[in-house]
Amino acid sequence: MISSIESAALKALLSHYLETLGAKRLPSRQDIDALKLGSALPVIWISEYEPAAGTFRYRLAGEEVNDAFGQSVNGRLLSEIVSADRFDSVNAAFRRVIEEEAAMLAVGPVYRCTDRVALGERLALPLSSDGETADGLIGATVRKTLVDLDIAVMQEQKLVYVPVNDLAEPTKREAAGRLRG
Repeated sequence: MISSIESAALKALLSHYLETLGAKRLPSRQDIDALKLGSALPVIWISEYEPAAGTFRYRLAGEEVNDAFGQSVNGRLLSEIVSADRFDSVNAAFRRVIEEEAAMLAVGPVYRCTDRVALGERLALPLSSDGETADGLIGATVRKTLVDLDIAVMQEQKLVYVPVNDLAEPTKREAAGRLRG
């Protein structure tokens, strides 16, 4: 199991996310303050779940996210930018975040669906347009070391899910510690 987030950008995103919760069950896109994310913005992405398509549409992506895909992903469906052999697993992991209202930390190979695969970490957190029901994601993906696809295939990506309620309740701050380190 992964016990902590190493990236300062992911730590900044998690910290801001927890600040935005307030009395709401889940924050919305409008609750996110780009000024508070500062240097993390290039690795941040926001997407909305589209039930009819069964996948997510990117609404915002930082320049490092777009660079990893080799194109702008804004306005595009996950199914349009992720290779067919990787789509089901990526989509399932992202859907789990909204269905379980959980934070997801992935460590290991990232962007395996591109020719810019790297070792790194990804944090995905649920968003809600009504403050109650998860229907989107905010996340950040940090590429640390570019690697050959063959090497990335041999390494397993490790995933940890922690319910947002466990992160938000003061008596359960140790759950956030599992992510923040």
